[in-house]
Amino acid sequence: MLALAGSGVCCLQLAAVVELPEFGVLLGRLLAHRRADPATVARAAGVSVPELDAVLAGGHASALLLRRLAPALGLHTADLFVIAGHDMPTDLAPARGTRPWHVGHVMRSAMRVFGKRFDRLHEFICSLPVRLPAEPLPPPTRSAAGPGALVMGLLANRNIRPHIAQLLYFVGDGPYVSDSTIYRVVHGDSALTARYVTAFAAVLGVPAGDLAALTGVGPPVDTARLYPRRAELAAVAWDARRLNSEQLSQVQQLAFDLAQVARR
Repeated sequence: MLALAGSGVCCLQLAAVVELPEFGVLLGRLLAHRRADPATVARAAGVSVPELDAVLAGGHASALLLRRLAPALGLHTADLFVIAGHDMPTDLAPARGTRPWHVGHVMRSAMRVFGKRFDRLHEFICSLPVRLPAEPLPPPTRSAAGPGALVMGLLANRNIRPHIAQLLYFVGDGPYVSDSTIYRVVHGDSALTARYVTAFAAVLGVPAGDLAALTGVGPPVDTARLYPRRAELAAVAWDARRLNSEQLSQVQQLAFDLAQVARR
């Protein structure tokens, strides 16, 4: 409790806002978590050791370096652009303006089909043509939302809107909360906890330890009851991230039809 000076009135103490560090710090956290030697990573990426060291020390990471570094780290290149807070190149950008649909809807629908029907749905998604956006996406906002902003950026990179409380619950054993609560978490108005990080990692298809290292929130919850097909589901989400509204509607219809056939 804090007392207002000279008033005798007490008020609740507000939690300090933790801002998201610069990319060099985030990258250093990730390498430390993985116990990866920066020089080894630099050689695997085909970049000079001094260049990577400079980034880790707070220097600028060029787009070319990010493109070379991502495969060496086992990350989607577009995700590394999000982590670095860079503009998203058009050749890597997710779809925009797909209301009323987003990829979270596709994930929920895909959970209702299994086996060869699931494979058919995934193959259909991969068969649809990609239409590139007209201009690069702006970088994710680095605001008082802190680590939640990074999670929000990674969700947006999959064209998943943050109103996914049920998806987090069923895929990543997230807390039983409302969509509005998830919205507040990624915007920094509610705390991002280790349980949320574990659940978001399952939905995003990234190792929970990596996301904990990047956000500074952890360790992951080892006892979480994770959805068994979460890796396949995350792959579907990644391959659907660039589909437009009409295409997402087609995917939704096929998923519905496949689920109906399975019930007969």
